[in-house]
Amino acid sequence: MPSERSEQPKNASLALLARAPNLQALMPFLRGSVAKKSRAKDSALVGRVARPAISLSHHAIQQVVEQLELRFFPRSPNVYVHEGARQALERRLSLVGRQPILVSITDNRHSMIHATRKGGLLRARLHHMFLDAPVSVVEALARFLLFRDRDASQTVGRYIDLNTQRIRSLEPHRRSLKDNRGDYHDLDELFAEVNNLYFDGLVDARICWGNEGRARGRKRSTIKLGSYSAQEQLVRIHPRLDQPFVPRYFISFVIFHEMLHHVMPATRVAGRRKLHPPEFRVRERRYRQYDRAIAWENANLDRLLK
Repeated sequence: MPSERSEQPKNASLALLARAPNLQALMPFLRGSVAKKSRAKDSALVGRVARPAISLSHHAIQQVVEQLELRFFPRSPNVYVHEGARQALERRLSLVGRQPILVSITDNRHSMIHATRKGGLLRARLHHMFLDAPVSVVEALARFLLFRDRDASQTVGRYIDLNTQRIRSLEPHRRSLKDNRGDYHDLDELFAEVNNLYFDGLVDARICWGNEGRARGRKRSTIKLGSYSAQEQLVRIHPRLDQPFVPRYFISFVIFHEMLHHVMPATRVAGRRKLHPPEFRVRERRYRQYDRAIAWENANLDRLLK
């Protein structure tokens, strides 16, 4: 009989945990675990907690997860946020860190994660891609928010890289109405040549001319000859390259460079995003007229800036 008496409080706690309607109701389970407020000023860096994080695989937490399980399509709406999904993520992060974490969901195009501590409470602004993140990513996200754990940062970074298609396009307005055939150079023709010669025709990205992108009367000091949008799978080429003095091999080199971004996505090294890692530069030099193209660019950059 003593075993039955000891089992009842445990079952009662599990039942309360499973029925908790919101984060406030979970406070008894988190009580005493919040670290003392840091003397440092509020910033994106979050103070450490006194107790170690717990795993989301804990049987009590799994009971909550089963009731909160939600499904999302890979390209779910960017603006509408299911409140139940937000609360579910908020609970999971709080339970892993054993302290309350207030979560708001964003459709930010630049910052996927932002956290501050105000009044001793951690507040996290997270991109909507995390609403249906797997357990391993949620655990890593909690460790990153609370401890700035490096391994957790890389796990979260890889998840973001795999879900870039869910980030609202950064530059949709920069697509030009200029015909791909151009006045002097045909982008579709050049793209097909580079694709067949260097990628066995397997690159399924698209290409277009970009916009001029500068105000009238202002002298240009820099120029971005090409860009690649992973969200749109789109290569943009600066319209200033559509001039008779620009050689065909140089435009092909710019296209080749941007197509490499399509087949070699950005990587993370020590938590930092790198667009041009060493292996990218090695492969870039495989362009047959690489030295000639670089030399032409150096000799004619001022002419392109005019």
